[in-house]
Amino acid sequence: MFGLFNKRNTEIEKEIKEIVLSAFHLELEEIKEWNAETFPDATLSGQLAKLEEEFKELSEAKGEENKMKEFADVFIVLGGLRRWESHVGRHLENKFAEDMPFPMLGCLLGEVQKKMKINRKRVWKKSGDGKFHHTNKE
Repeated sequence: MFGLFNKRNTEIEKEIKEIVLSAFHLELEEIKEWNAETFPDATLSGQLAKLEEEFKELSEAKGEENKMKEFADVFIVLGGLRRWESHVGRHLENKFAEDMPFPMLGCLLGEVQKKMKINRKRVWKKSGDGKFHHTNKE
């Protein structure tokens, strides 16, 4: 009987994770559209350079809250990479999402949504290296 109970929990967790993953993919599609509208002259190489920058910031982040914020930035860039159907972007996106427990994935989704509310209000400027940076703080 207890084995059956555990199986049910596993199945429920799997279904919840699928729902959260669906919401996450929808959010990344919205980010892709926002990226195209906001950065019409962005390039794949510039977006990959931005991904490198965000991974560096993630590796340097201290504390779980800051790490989650930086991880959200990584996923925002991955959403932008969808414009170019980047294999690197999709691989990282899928690898992280599949390996992540659904509670953490749900927290990350919330952090991405919160950060995108801020990003949509920001003014952006292209730097000489092809990356974009915001010129104002929220």
